[in-house]
Amino acid sequence: MTEILFQCLLGIQCKDFVMVAADQTLAQSVILLKTDSNKLHEVSDRILIGLNGNLGDTTQFAQFVSKNAQLYRLKNQYGLNTACVTHFARTNMLEALHKGTPNMLNIVVAGYDDQDGCQLYTMDFLAACLRVPYAAHGLGGYLSWGILDHYYRPDLSEKNAYEVLMCCVREVQLRLFMNLANFQVKTITKDGVKVLPTICSASLQ
Repeated sequence: MTEILFQCLLGIQCKDFVMVAADQTLAQSVILLKTDSNKLHEVSDRILIGLNGNLGDTTQFAQFVSKNAQLYRLKNQYGLNTACVTHFARTNMLEALHKGTPNMLNIVVAGYDDQDGCQLYTMDFLAACLRVPYAAHGLGGYLSWGILDHYYRPDLSEKNAYEVLMCCVREVQLRLFMNLANFQVKTITKDGVKVLPTICSASLQ
């Protein structure tokens, strides 16, 4: 439970893109293991899943969703859209919960579909799922809600959305006792997934 609280996951959906940020800190108990962990996994060319939790659960679940999406494309000659990927992930979260072996994960699913455009879904470890304009998970997310609520607009440019996420990260690094040094950022558009510069202490100065 503490793993998902001590990590941070942020997302913003705008008219032409969805932007997602996740801290890159990997810790075990009181030991810092690495600060370049990947928590944003590409499911397809235009769908991305971000996960908070322990390393084993996040890696295994991300691979499970991604490989099943690829299998579906091979069997049916077309891929799953963002809503279907989200539903598949939620179904598996619910099944694990009913079996008494829940996946302790907080999730965001971001994607772009030709028919529905940009979409952002948030899901917690109890498999409660909702489509939202912006999302935040973890203790850092609690500090970010006010910033996202104040600055969010559907017509934000990519630059302005990145600056909003920078404000959130600045607040997280200022207020929380955890050392969440680096945040990886990715954006999803009709052209696919693009990696943006990492938000770190140096970039916030």
